[in-house]
Amino acid sequence: MRSSLLLLAFLSASSLLHAQKVLQLEKYGRARTEKMYIGDPITYQLQGEQGFQAGYIEDIRVEEGLLVLSDRYVKVQDISTLRYERGWPRATGISLFWFGIGWSGFAAIGTALDGDDDTRYRWSDAIVSAGSIGLAFVIPPLFKHKDVRMGKRRRLRLLDLRFRKEPWED
Repeated sequence: MRSSLLLLAFLSASSLLHAQKVLQLEKYGRARTEKMYIGDPITYQLQGEQGFQAGYIEDIRVEEGLLVLSDRYVKVQDISTLRYERGWPRATGISLFWFGIGWSGFAAIGTALDGDDDTRYRWSDAIVSAGSIGLAFVIPPLFKHKDVRMGKRRRLRLLDLRFRKEPWED
């Protein structure tokens, strides 16, 4: 009795669930894909253009092969490159900066409060601090973006994963 009620609850709740429209990036020979949903930001480059354009995905029209952005329509087959923002370079830069400050600060405080005349703030302490702080400013701009080019091994696909169309979507 209990299992039949649970089954009935799941079946009735499934009609309330809605699947989504998805922009999917596939790589040849790899089962795992990257998906972008409505509301996600997208940065892309069109074929034959130099610069990148950005916007938020407002709708996906699978039948026409279009992405609807806030101020334009983009055909998926015209996208030559996608650009992803990476989070780790900024976090690494911040960590390296504070490591360099901490290394130099602890070395200076240790030298001042040690009471031993043989202990000094050395050039090696300054080199470690300067190298760490220098890398903190170099790493984020170098590794900020990941560009993915469409071609033989990668492609974009629009998918409609809805169970049924709603009447208001026509």
